[in-house]
Amino acid sequence: MTKFYPKRTINGDAGEHLVAFKFTRTLNWPCRLQGIDLGIDAEIEICDDSNGATGNVVKLQVKSFEKLTSAVKHDVYVEDADIAYWQRFSVPTIVVCVDLNTEKVYWKPISSTEAYQTSGASRKITFDLVNDELKPDAREKIANLSAPDQFKDVFEIISDATKIYNNAMASDVFDISAEEMEIIKSDYDKFSYLISRVDEIRCHYPWRISGFTAAQIETMKLRMYARLNHAEVSYRNGINGM
Repeated sequence: MTKFYPKRTINGDAGEHLVAFKFTRTLNWPCRLQGIDLGIDAEIEICDDSNGATGNVVKLQVKSFEKLTSAVKHDVYVEDADIAYWQRFSVPTIVVCVDLNTEKVYWKPISSTEAYQTSGASRKITFDLVNDELKPDAREKIANLSAPDQFKDVFEIISDATKIYNNAMASDVFDISAEEMEIIKSDYDKFSYLISRVDEIRCHYPWRISGFTAAQIETMKLRMYARLNHAEVSYRNGINGM
C-alpha cells in the first residue's frame, strides 16, 4: 500500500525548516525544532553580543502558507486554546508566519496585547508584512522579550530586599519606642517596594526566578509582615501601659 506525503505536511515541514534556517542565519542564534508538536514547533536560545549562550529561550509556533495573497498584511487564525496554552508558558512565545513562495518569515510575540483580536473559537493575529519581517534588528527586540532591560537587575533587587530582611530579623520587636516603630515601618515599606518589583518580574517573566528563590521570597514576605504586626502590638501595649 502506497504511503503519501500530504501537501499540508510538506508545507508545514518546509516552513519549520525554513524558520530554523532564517532565525539561525539572521540572528546568529541556535534554533531547535521540537520533535513533538503540542502547540510549539521550535525554540531559539538567546546569545549575547559575543555569541555566548545566555540560557534564555523563546518558543516559536510556526504557521506556513504556500503563498501570501497580500503584500501589506496577512491574518493568521489560532484557537483560543492555543493562545491560553502559550500564555501559560514560563517563557515567551512568538507566532511565526512563513511565506513559502518568497521564503520570507514574519514574527509577532503572543504576549503583545495588539497581537490578536476578536473572540470565540479562533482569534486573529495580523502580521504587518513590512514591519514584522524577520530582519537583523529583531535580535535586540526578541532578546528583550526574555530579559527586558528594566528587569535585568532582578538579582540585585532580591539581594537588597534580603539585606533589609536579615537586618530586621536580627532585632526583636518588644518594648518598642515611637522612634523604633518608625524605623520598623520604614524598613517594611522599603522591603515591600523591592518585593513588589520582584513580583512584577515573576508575573511577566517567571523563568527568571527559580522555584527555590520564589519560595524564599514568600517566606520573607510572611515573616516581615508578621514582624510589623508584632511591633505594632508591642508599641500599642507600651503606650497603654500593658
